[in-house]
This record gives sequence, C-alpha cells and structure tokens, in this order.
Amino acid sequence: MNSVPKIANPAAPILAGFAAGLRHDNIPVAVIERARQCLVDAVACSMFGMSLPWSQILLAQTSLDAKAGFLPIAPAQSKTAVREAALAWGAQAHAFELDSLVQPSVGVHPGATVALPALAVAQARHASGRDLLTAIVAGFEVMYRIAAATLHTPEKRGFHAPGIVGPFGAAIASGLLMGLSAERLTHALGIAGSLGGGLLAFSKAGQGGMVKRLHMGRAAEAGVLAAQLAAGGYEGPETVIDGAYGMLDAYCNERDVARLTAEIGTKWHTESLALKSFACHVTAHAPVHMLIALMRQHKFAGADIAALTLRVSDKVLSHHTSRTPTDIMQVQYSVPYTVALAAYRDPTNPANFSADAIADPDIRRLAELIVLEPAAKSAGKKAGTGIVIALRDGRRFEDAAESFPGCQDKPFSAQQLREKFSALARANGVDAARLFDALNDIDRVTDVGSLWTA
Repeated sequence: MNSVPKIANPAAPILAGFAAGLRHDNIPVAVIERARQCLVDAVACSMFGMSLPWSQILLAQTSLDAKAGFLPIAPAQSKTAVREAALAWGAQAHAFELDSLVQPSVGVHPGATVALPALAVAQARHASGRDLLTAIVAGFEVMYRIAAATLHTPEKRGFHAPGIVGPFGAAIASGLLMGLSAERLTHALGIAGSLGGGLLAFSKAGQGGMVKRLHMGRAAEAGVLAAQLAAGGYEGPETVIDGAYGMLDAYCNERDVARLTAEIGTKWHTESLALKSFACHVTAHAPVHMLIALMRQHKFAGADIAALTLRVSDKVLSHHTSRTPTDIMQVQYSVPYTVALAAYRDPTNPANFSADAIADPDIRRLAELIVLEPAAKSAGKKAGTGIVIALRDGRRFEDAAESFPGCQDKPFSAQQLREKFSALARANGVDAARLFDALNDIDRVTDVGSLWTA
C-alpha cells in the first residue's frame, strides 16, 4: 500500500492555536477598530438585503420569522436556529453586492462569512462585545491567510473563492465563541474544509445570478456547523488545508503555503478591510470612483462621452466583461456595464441598480463602447486600474488608482459609516441611530443578545 507523506507542521493546528490564544487586550487598537467597522457594515448590508426577493425565498425555507424584522434572536437551546441565522444573514449581506471584502483582494467577504455567523453565535451564547470582536479578528486572520495562499487560482478553475474559504473563517470565529480548545478548533477547520463550495457558472451563463447571493450564507452556515460538530467531538483532518487532497491541493493550480502562517500574530490582515460605496463588484469600484470624480471636476455627462478605455486586471478580463447582462446580478458583476451605469445614474443609491438598467439604451450604448485593456504592471507592484475618457468636444481626461475610498489607505470616517448604515437600515423597522451607536460601542456591551431587545 502506498503511503502519503505526512506534513511535519500542518497549518491548521498553527492557525487554531493562534485563534485559541488570542485575547482582546493583545490585539492592536487599529485592528479592533477595523473589526468593529466590519461588523457594523455587515449588519447594515444584511438589513438592506433582507427585503429583497431572493432573500425572502431563502428565509421561507428556514424556521426564522421573516416578518419579525432583522436579526431575530437565535435561542441558545436551538443550534439549528443559530445555523439558520448564519445562513440567512450571510446571504442577505451579500444580497446586493454591498458587503465588505479586502483590498488588495484575496477572495474573501469577511462581513458576511465571519462577522455575521459570529454575531449569531454570540447572541445565542450571550457573549460580550469584546469576545465577539476578538472572534471576528481571529476568523478574519485565519480566513485571509488561507485565501491568500490560494493565489486566486480556484476562480480560474470556476470556483467562487469566498464559498470555499468562508467556512474556515466562520468556523474559527464561531468555535472561539463556543470556547473550543486549539485541538477542537483544528477539528473544526478539518470539518469546514469539506463544507465549502460555490461555482462561478452564473458569471458565464447570462442568467441565474441569484445563486451568487447564496454562497456567503452557505459559507457562514457551514462554519457554524463545523464548530458545533467539533464541540460535540466530531473530527476532521489536521492536514485539511495543505496536505494531500486538502483544500489547496484540490482547488488550486498554484499555491503559496508560506502565506498560511507567515507573521501570524504580528501582521494583522484585518486592517485590509474594504467597505463598499456602491452596489457592485469590487473590481468596478476604482473606475467608478474615478469616473465620478472626473465628471464632477470637468462638468460633463454620460452623453458627452465619445470613447472610454479602462485598464484593468486579468481578473476583470476573465470574469467581469459582460456588455449585455440579463439580470441584476450580471449588471453588478460587469465592470463595463457598471461604469456605464455610473455615467448616467447615481451609483451611491442602490435603487439605481434596478431591472430597468438592463435595457436602458444609453447605458447599453456606453457599455458596448468601453474598451478593456490589461493594466500595465510595474516592477514588484500589482497593476492599478486606469481610465481614459475622450469627449465629443475633443477634451480628453485620464486617471489611475490602486485603491478606492473605503480601503485601508482611504478608510470611511465615522460619519461615512453612519450614513451608509442609516441608508441601508432605515427600512427595517428598527431605530437605526440607536443600533448604530450600540454596535459602534460594542466593546462595552456585556451581552450581545441584548442589542435587539433593548
């Protein structure tokens, strides 16, 4: 019988040990602040997403009360309700392309797949706000490292990365709140590796984009289940990430295993959190921000544009190029279509990403006009996004950027975060101002379960 070589130091026990030993007081203040912003933003996005048709369809398949408003308290005695809450809230957060990610991207959505499942568990167990933030940081750090090690190659094979790596982050955050030891957290990771999934078929099919919303919810639910099973004594392989037939082996054409544990506890990737201003895929944010700035500065409108060239990443060229979307998800996933929409509608208003945009002749004209070129890469640096606009009157404008407002180098102010929260949460029958203040001051909350009963 052939034997598989044993890994001397598999990553899962190292990552689990880091999480189990993490304490709130040992986390830098700036990292805690980003974790808090991640939670606040995730709650707002999930509140907004709850009323959308695809979210209502999903809620109808759970035991949660869809008429009770957002975030019904998951009772501690019902492990099923906690998993269902994670499923629903995660899917709702991603229901309209508004939820957080990281920049530069590694293929994670921390708000939907770490903060919200952690919130469900924290509510059920009446955990403190400090413990919740600690769990979010732990889950974020572990998930980020696993995603970074994939070098984006799962998506080249047709897998949706957040659906694969999300369960690991949710398992760590949930397990930490359940009081799991490093050994049990290792098993939770081993279980989570068999629960991930999500295909990018929707990006090429021209329809069925609704299913993308589900991937974050399933990842969040899977992580909670993995932690619950591990708590009950269920086992999973410690080589689940970097061993033979492990996650990297199964999903990746290339990988960098050194990224799994490099600088763990000293380099805090939670700080790379990126919050969105627009209801569209992250790859469109830099060009949309640049377009809006140029339009305001030089006083021109969409109808004035004669030619528009975008210099974009390989990811955009392979996944985000649709000029003729047939559903809202396709609109939001397409860089040229989103940029064209922003030339004619205010992209900061989610309502402008509506079904009628699909057939809007002005938006379609400009989307078909946009030329996509590969962005030039400078030595040692990733390619930034560039935009070149030629107007009918002969004027020409150009700009380039490597990030956008909401990223680590241009973070939202407290007021910007409050404004986004209020805009997304106000339709859910809650006191948005009170809830924002409570979440923004969650370090002082002794029982997270009291947030929606006060």
